[in-house]
Order: sequence, then C-alpha cells, then structure tokens
Amino acid sequence: MAQLEASASAADTKDEKMLQTPPRSAKPRPLPLDLLQTKSQAWPALNLEFEITTAARTLQSRPTSELRVVTWNVWFDAMCAAERQLALMREVLAVAPDVACFQEVVPAFLQALRNCVPLATVYEISPYDIRDYGCVMLVRRDFCPKFQIQELPSAMGRSLLSIVCTSRCPGLVVMTAHLESLNSRRMRREQLLRAAAALEEHTRSILCGDFNFDETQTWGDWRRDFRDGPAHGPGELENEVLHEVLPQFSDTWRELWPNDPGYTFDGKLNGACVSDSQERMRYDRVLARSAPGGLVPKTAKLLGMDPINDWDVRPSDHFGLSVDLECA
Repeated sequence: MAQLEASASAADTKDEKMLQTPPRSAKPRPLPLDLLQTKSQAWPALNLEFEITTAARTLQSRPTSELRVVTWNVWFDAMCAAERQLALMREVLAVAPDVACFQEVVPAFLQALRNCVPLATVYEISPYDIRDYGCVMLVRRDFCPKFQIQELPSAMGRSLLSIVCTSRCPGLVVMTAHLESLNSRRMRREQLLRAAAALEEHTRSILCGDFNFDETQTWGDWRRDFRDGPAHGPGELENEVLHEVLPQFSDTWRELWPNDPGYTFDGKLNGACVSDSQERMRYDRVLARSAPGGLVPKTAKLLGMDPINDWDVRPSDHFGLSVDLECA
C-alpha cells in the first residue's frame, strides 16, 4: 500500500522496524528469529514438501475447463516477515491455484521461493529480479507459460507482469499489477489504460492485483466530516474507471457476492497488521473478460483471515483472493 523509500536512511528505518514493539492491538511478544533478520540476510528455507505434494495432486485432478487464480499483496513489512510468508505459502498451496499472483514481494522472499526445489517441480516462477519490492507469479508448469513484463508510468517503479499460456489452456492471458499507491488516481487510470491495451486482443484474459481503490468510498473517507454530504457521489468514485476502461471485464467478487463487502484490507479484523482500524477497503481484485468465449466466475473466497501466532498477526496486511473460473 505504501511506497518504499529509496534512500539509505529509509532502508535503515525499515531494518530497525524489525526490532520495534508490536502494534498496540497485538499482545506483547518476544522477538522471533525472523524478526531479527535484515534485508541482507537470507530467509529460512521454505519447508513445503507436504503442501506441494498435496497441491500437485489437486492440480492433476482439476478439469482443463476449470481455472483457479489467486492474487495476494504479501506485504513488504519486516514484522514476522519469514514466518508470515511461510504461512502465506501454506495457505496458497492448500487451494492449489493454477496461477498465483503476488504483489509487494521483497528480494529475500523471491529468493526463498526460487530456492525451494520442490516448488519448482510444480510451478514456474516469473524470471524477473526485484529491486526493493515487486510482483511475482507462480504458474503451473503444464501451462508452458511465456512471461512478459511491461514498465508502467509510475513514480513507484510499478509494472505489468503477465503470462501467455501455450498449453493446457492455450491463449489464456493472466496479468497482475500493483497499481500506484496513495493519492494517485490519475496515475492509476493511465496504468489501467496500459493494461487494457495489452489485453485488448485476448478473449480469455484476467487482470488481477492490488488496485489501490475501493468501489464504495475513496481512501480517507472514514476520516472526513460528511455533514455537508459525501466527498464523492456513486458516479464519481474511482471505481468507475473500470467500467470506462475495461467494460468487457467482470469484477468477479462483486458478481459472485453482490451483498458482501469483501474487504481485502481490514483494519478492524486485522489490527495487528493494519494501523487504522477504520480503513476497510476492497483494494484487491480479479477481473475476468466476460465477452463471448471468455471466462465465467464460479466461486471466490478470501485467504489469510486467521492469525498465525499468539500476537494476532496474519500472513499479510491484505487478505488474499482466490477465484475459480470456467472457460466458456
């Protein structure tokens, strides 16, 4: 959600955060080993052999007409980082996605993924390196994916990461992005225009990731005094850009759960990881092209909603989103 600073002083601050006390909403805690690690140190190995074996069986039994996609902002914060990412990967593998898209991956997490030999027997990992943080994709090997990356207009180093499947579901395109953070509405619109142009000719296509805007309110609305009325009417919300720029794409969660807010960033429920208890937003989306010959959403659920330790820490400050689709 927030932008990492590029300066050395900011990097020092980031490392110092590993030694800070937990949020006021969390219980006092000792300092686990992974809290003491800095960005220059390698993370512990991801011991996921059982989970990977189970996921492989699930993938093998899934019909070719069905597709499962997960998107998850994994949070670049240092707090319990290695512990959180191990728990996150266990939860991802439990649902055995065909494609998993991560945002805010730091270099140490990417290296841990690449060093996990059993994982590489089931999933191809996007081949691009990361400087501070970025997007990573895991794609089942029998998709024979061709990876692509496209730089975006951005003050935060954002890009579009995508695959084109050449086998099992040939022609399928899955693209992920972490759209510009903070008060950057115009920049996000430009980034979505680039994504729309890249997906224009692909009938079976998905755009997912952290969009950094909600469908019912603008960031910070919960802090404003609305005695004179809301800051934005329904037709003025940033979410309208999706209807304008990507009219042939359905917002899968909203299509499947019309009355569920589906918060993927919830300061009330996830207070150990989110500082503002009133910030409850559906930042994370899976959009699927619903034109004839496209993809039909069937089920969707949130991931990472349960604490992973006694301090109420969850795998990320965002919840993951898993969506099942059917090839029309």
